[in-house]
Formats: sequence, C-alpha cells, structure tokens
Amino acid sequence: MSVSPAKDAPRIEGTVEINNEVPIPDNITTRWVAVSSATAKRAIYGAHPVKGLYWTKKGVDPSVVFMATHYTADFSEHYFAIPMALRGYGFLGWNTRFSSAEDKFVLSDALDDMAAGTAWLEKNTNVKKIIFIGNSGGGSLMAAFAAKVESDKSFAVRGPDGFVFLNSHPGRADVMTTWLDPSVVDDNDPTKTDPSLDMYNPVNGPPYTPEFQARYRAAQIQRNHRITRWAKDELKRLNQAGTPDRIFNLFRNFADLRFLDGNIDPSEREIGKCFYGDPKNANRGVPLIARSSTIRTWLEMWSLEDYPSRFVKTAPNFKIPVLVLQTTGDISVFPSDARKLHELVASKDKELQFIPGAHFFEESQEELDGGADAIQTWTDKRFH
Repeated sequence: MSVSPAKDAPRIEGTVEINNEVPIPDNITTRWVAVSSATAKRAIYGAHPVKGLYWTKKGVDPSVVFMATHYTADFSEHYFAIPMALRGYGFLGWNTRFSSAEDKFVLSDALDDMAAGTAWLEKNTNVKKIIFIGNSGGGSLMAAFAAKVESDKSFAVRGPDGFVFLNSHPGRADVMTTWLDPSVVDDNDPTKTDPSLDMYNPVNGPPYTPEFQARYRAAQIQRNHRITRWAKDELKRLNQAGTPDRIFNLFRNFADLRFLDGNIDPSEREIGKCFYGDPKNANRGVPLIARSSTIRTWLEMWSLEDYPSRFVKTAPNFKIPVLVLQTTGDISVFPSDARKLHELVASKDKELQFIPGAHFFEESQEELDGGADAIQTWTDKRFH
C-alpha cells in the first residue's frame, strides 16, 4: 500500500511507501467484467456502475471462486487475486458503484451491486462454491450481504458458501471511532482541543494508565454520538427547507491509543506507525477515512447508533463456515478485533488463526504466500 498526501499539502513524514509492483504471470488470465445492478444502470456515456476483474489460471474453469469487495476501495486487483488463481481457484475482485466515492455510500445500493457480482459468476463461470474474502473494511460489508442472504428471504440472490474474515475490523463505525481524536471540542475547528484528552500530549503517555484509557475511549464514543446528534438535527433542518442532504468534513481521526502503546492489545506490530506513517502528524493532516460525508452517509457508515452493517448486528445471522484470519503485524486491526469477530459469529463451523504478516501482507512475499496457503488449506477441507 502506498499512501501519499495531496500534491499541494505538506508532506506527512514517515508515509508508508511500499513497492508492490508484481507482474501478472503468463499463466494467469484476467477478464474485465462490467455490469448493471438492480438499482444502477449503465450511464448514457457508456460506463457500467459495477465493475471488476475475474482472475483464473489459463486453461482452468474453477468450481471454487473467491470474491472480494470493499465499501469504497478498488479491489479489482486485490493482492490475493494472483496467489489464489495460481492455486487453481477463480478470484473476482469486485467494486461497487461507490469505489472512490466514500462520501456517497448507501448500504442497500452496495448490497445490490454485490448481488450483481455473484449473479455474474453464476451465469458466466463454472462456479459451484463462492467464498467471500472480507478483507479490512470489506469484512463488515460482505458480512452484511451474507447475513441478509441468510435472514431475508425477499433478498433472493446468490450468497456465499463460506467466508474468510481477513484482517477485518467489526465495522467502519467501530474502527473510525477507535481512531477518533476525543480531544476535539469543536468539530468545525480542528485546533480547538482539550489537552487532557490528547494522546499525543506527553503528559498523558504513553504508556497510558487504565484510568486514562477508560476516559479516552468513553470520550471517543461521545464524540461519535455528538456528531450523530448534529447530523440528525441538520438533516431535519435541511429537509424542512427542501434540501435533501449536504456534505460535511471530519478532522483528526488518527488517534488510536494502540498506535503508540504496545501494551494495549499486544501484538508484533510496529509501534509509532499508522497507514500515514507517524500517527501524530497523520492526526493533524487529511484523514484516511470519513474525511468527507453526506449526512446520510454518516448515518449509513460512521454512526455507532445508526450504522446498519456493524458486525455485532449481522453476526447472529451467520450459518456458513467461517475462517477468521488475522496477521500479527497489523497496524490497524488488532488481536482483540479478530477474537471479537470469532466470538460473535453464530456459525457452528468457525476457526480463528493468527499468522505472520502486515495488514495487506505488503512487506513480505513469503508472508503473502503463507496467508494464501492458510486460506487454501481451510477451503480444501470444506469445499473440495
């Protein structure tokens, strides 16, 4: 993963730079897929709303296919596409209409777009078993789809036969709240803060006392609720004036105590590092997630009170086999997240594994292969 600041913005020191240019092997073929979904049709200028790449080994028509989708990231060239295709599986890297359009996200539309992907597989491939890989933020989105297929008979679409949670957090509202800077006292001004709640104030740590941790986490939740209260009031005001919605910005949300204190949720992760390098600098820069939202998107994706695809809400509907796979060097998803997912999921056939690696296996080809091997072993026991 390579994340860089805007050209006209001050450079964030320590930004993660990864060289992951891997050529496509000659024995791997890709197929461009572009379709409409139930609630999004082809644009008048020609573009289809839902797109992806289907990866296979040349001469192979796999009966077991993996599918990976994210709320807004482009997973068409997902890092597991080549490894899984080389192992004889199909791999569909699938994007919803909200790829690179986070501020417009609507869950029901995204689920329709995922249904278009599974329908394409059924109509155009030899697929017998579909395995979802819910990676990073994609975990809770794909879980919402799988749970809806299980619980809502009116949602008569092809669902997954198995599910791999790969470095998945329990929901976008959950992870964003653990990153929220609770020292912010005015959400319209990122410079107005309470120093007693600033994790980057050396007076407070690290290490952080249990008392500070409890106060800090409570204040993060309170900030999320505060924004939600404002959002609902503002939406009501706008609607009364005949305006359906508006955009608003969020500041300072790279402030998880686990970035600096390795004693909290211990793992093999590098301390003092986040996706934007130095967490302190990142927290004062342009956020990675939730930087801009419509009010409805805030309620759909970031509000703890209203977010419909929190895993705590969808987990009880799971019946299919589940593998929770978590890397020990992940700097953004932590061991407690994996244990929580494994605990919550209602499936009788569920397994939790910890393996070496970074969040996207971006630091080691050997670790990437190890992750693919773990998924292959789990899959072959159940679906071959």
